[in-house]
Amino acid sequence: MNQPTPPDRSSRRSKNYTRGLVALTLLAAASTISPCLFAQAAPAAASQEGSGTIRGRVFDNNGGKYLEGAEVSIEGSTLSTTTERSGGFTLKNVPAGTHTIVVNYTGLDTKTESVVVASGQTAELSLGLSEGEVIALSEFRVQGAKEGMSQAIALQKVSFQSKLVAAADQFGPIAEGNVGEYLKFLPGLSVDYNANDARGVSLRGLNTSFTVVAVDGTPMAASSSVADTRRFEFEQIAMNNVETTELFKTVTPDIPASATGGFVNFVTKSAFDRQDVSTLSYDFNLVVPSTNLSIGKESGVWGNGKEFVARPNLDLNYARRINDKVGINFNYRFSERYDDSPRTEITWVPEASMFTAPRLQQYNIRTEQKLTHREAFASKLDYLISDDTKLTVSGQWNWYDLLFHQRGPQIQLGSVAGANTRIGDSNNPTFSSRTTFAPSAVSAPVVLNDVTFRNKYGTTLHFNSTLSHEFSNASKASLTAYWSHADGQYRDSNKGFVGSQARMITSPTTVDRIDLANATTGTVPVIQLYNNGGTTPVSLDYLRSLSNYTLSPGSTLQARPWTTGETKTGLNGNYVIDLPIQAIPVKLQAGFALDKTERDITRITLRSSFTAITGSALTPYLDQGFTKDVGFGFGSFQTVDPYKIYEGYRNNFTVYFQDLYREFEEDNLAGYFRFDIKPCADLLIVGGFRWEERQIDGWAVDRAVPRSGKAVTHLEYDKVYPSISAKYTPSWEKALVVRGGFSKTVGHPDYADLIGTVTVESAPGANDGSITGVNPALKPYFTDNYDLSAEYYLKNSGVLSVALFRKNVQNYIVDRGMTAADIAAVAAASGLNPAQFVTGTIRDNGPDSSIQGIELGYAQNLTFLPAPFDKLNVQTNFTMSDADGDDNDVLWAQQRGAASKTFNFVLGYRIGKWSITSSTNWTGDTVASGLVNSEWILGTRNNNPALDTRMVSLKSDVVRTDLKVEYAFSSRYKVYFAVQNMLGAGRDDYLRGYTENHSEYRLARNHYQFGEPYYNIGVRGTF
Repeated sequence: MNQPTPPDRSSRRSKNYTRGLVALTLLAAASTISPCLFAQAAPAAASQEGSGTIRGRVFDNNGGKYLEGAEVSIEGSTLSTTTERSGGFTLKNVPAGTHTIVVNYTGLDTKTESVVVASGQTAELSLGLSEGEVIALSEFRVQGAKEGMSQAIALQKVSFQSKLVAAADQFGPIAEGNVGEYLKFLPGLSVDYNANDARGVSLRGLNTSFTVVAVDGTPMAASSSVADTRRFEFEQIAMNNVETTELFKTVTPDIPASATGGFVNFVTKSAFDRQDVSTLSYDFNLVVPSTNLSIGKESGVWGNGKEFVARPNLDLNYARRINDKVGINFNYRFSERYDDSPRTEITWVPEASMFTAPRLQQYNIRTEQKLTHREAFASKLDYLISDDTKLTVSGQWNWYDLLFHQRGPQIQLGSVAGANTRIGDSNNPTFSSRTTFAPSAVSAPVVLNDVTFRNKYGTTLHFNSTLSHEFSNASKASLTAYWSHADGQYRDSNKGFVGSQARMITSPTTVDRIDLANATTGTVPVIQLYNNGGTTPVSLDYLRSLSNYTLSPGSTLQARPWTTGETKTGLNGNYVIDLPIQAIPVKLQAGFALDKTERDITRITLRSSFTAITGSALTPYLDQGFTKDVGFGFGSFQTVDPYKIYEGYRNNFTVYFQDLYREFEEDNLAGYFRFDIKPCADLLIVGGFRWEERQIDGWAVDRAVPRSGKAVTHLEYDKVYPSISAKYTPSWEKALVVRGGFSKTVGHPDYADLIGTVTVESAPGANDGSITGVNPALKPYFTDNYDLSAEYYLKNSGVLSVALFRKNVQNYIVDRGMTAADIAAVAAASGLNPAQFVTGTIRDNGPDSSIQGIELGYAQNLTFLPAPFDKLNVQTNFTMSDADGDDNDVLWAQQRGAASKTFNFVLGYRIGKWSITSSTNWTGDTVASGLVNSEWILGTRNNNPALDTRMVSLKSDVVRTDLKVEYAFSSRYKVYFAVQNMLGAGRDDYLRGYTENHSEYRLARNHYQFGEPYYNIGVRGTF
């Protein structure tokens, strides 16, 4: 990833980049608008008999799907429009007489049809578009990635702003329905993974919490893995009811001002998307890991007993138009998948010599096995109350249930200088092939037998309803209400199991020395045990046998019931009117929004008091079903059975080690005004402003800490956010579209930034308390956004695009120490006695920063190539972003979960009834979600970067490739075989220097796999 640079260089580069982008934007705007100032609109066809209206619908002849984004024009005139989602279009003020209608849609043949318009009358049309391939097949046309790509290109071209649209079938198979796996192929977007789960989404190199996620334009609640963050985690929902996904990259007044990185909107399916009265589509498949093709039951996989490794998946969609006024759509998804993701984990000793002689503290070898279960049900009702009034009601229920465990040895090697051998140097950051750790009086080697067993589950509900009405004066009003709730739980003890950590018995007669060879290569090291003063080798079987361990109160036997819940409710409305101005078409829009968010988080850790269980006494608690290789060839490792140990000690979990509680309530009021002006046929200008007022109240406490107090937060702020954008399609080259825009947006403080802590004092009268507060005048992140893009639409359903963007972020939030006066003020504001506190930290606004970057894209059906290559279609894009600023804390935090470079390549091939789709995603280095872990802050930051010894955690680049092969017997029956992660991609975490002078230093941290390749065998179709 791009490295932070010294202040003088970064500031200068930031300013130069801004000036350059602004100048380029102004130059493009000038060259765009100037032709409009002098051009005259071409006259419409002359008529002596007045004018009328042409109204119609455009649909795909094969499948009957209504086409949104089809371009409809009258030959020989400037009258043109694009179709809505229903395929409908209206052309008004058409001179009476006979006209030729021309319809263009990416991927389908151009359609022309003659129509007679009578004065004061409306001519009705129904236009079906076809593709040459339909004639060749005669029976049906295979639907898939090619059609999805064509739909995306068509909608991208007609959009008035920088927007991407992805259709449901565009990128081939999607792993177990996770929407994040579907989004990662869009340019400007990267996915932040937790192991092999796609969780957060980063847009244009920004922190994942800057992403706004909505369903049909209404924000969806998030459970966020019980963490103190706003980010929406995509594992909580399935994508079975998504027709298209819209990614808005430029902000207009009708979009929430918090869409700093962008706005992701899932458009749900409707019964009126197609001509058919009813349709039923299905997809049934089995998923099985490549290393275990057994269709029978296996032990030691997950749970308590034997389970099937091959898991079923089912996706159903039923749409029915009850009559011309009422339609209903139902979706159901059931999916399960077993994952086996081994990993190695390295912990280094934090000290000032990390760059010259790092020391290894702990080495873990783990297997993580998971069973992911999803269920989702969604429904949508469309009711056309009249020709002008429409009511839409939709709702969805999502259930996410994950059972996972991690098992394996944790080899602790000591943290005291002299207890181990140092390795490496600053000029050559590699490592010796052997590392030896000897016992000492204060740091003896030990191996922990670690079992982590958790169940994570949660429900996400979302309901929204819209009532709209079109008036006779060419205006339209709509009102939308929504309610959304998400909850997430981590459970263990009430599910009948618990985590444990036993300690290996070590002594001069058992084990008193451990050697590791090749510990940083990403594979399992060679491990050698010794006793008798480190002179006599001991068999590795001693480490593998549970009878050589002790489970004692000094070890860990704990349960962690964690819970979070979030509820969003809101109401928004808007009014749109087309002004009756013939020379310069003008559309005005105004609206409001009322939103409320409530979030509560509880994290409890209970530990057990019990008598130590040593040696052979542990044998009755052995997990007899777990006999597999822990990972990477390490071999078997006996562990505690989490079900048996819970049954034996279920009444002992009485010690509250942690009891954190957070509660937040947010109210938002917004109003906006927008105008769309078309000064000439080539140019569309959209602008206006949005006003938002937000109030945030929160409090936090750790009830397990003696004499802890409640930390209270209250923030209020409001601001006007202007925006303006332009779309230019020159008449001399209709295939070219140029877009540019400027907007101001806001990023609300993350929940972690709003959490304070209060420890009153260690004892009454000690007056040694500490407090972390939030500045009551804290400002949110305000961002200036600059966007410029050009797209050239190619023949054969293609597009070539380039986009530049820059985001200047102000008021980044940082922590700073408080003076005595500050401590007194913050304590008094919280109703506390200032005399009880001696230390304090306050969260306040810090330095500014920026993100800038470029996006390149290309997509096309390669029909111009000679056979058989003329059946290929390709989609590819590349994104690169760069952060600038004067403060490394800000730069690293801003990019949390974001990759500075991404590349996608999707290749489709269709011949006859066969279709093949391969998709590859490359994600560059990513800043770890944990930001700068305090474990790696190895000294006080100062003005001399050469003396800064801190390190930051990153995730290395990764390449994942999926493949799908399908044969269509008919539109009702298509069989397919798919391979997910066919190359078995893994990832390495590493540490690197926090500042520029240490940026080339890489220190291995973790090595893990996303999971072995998975096979899908299934059948799907539509009736």
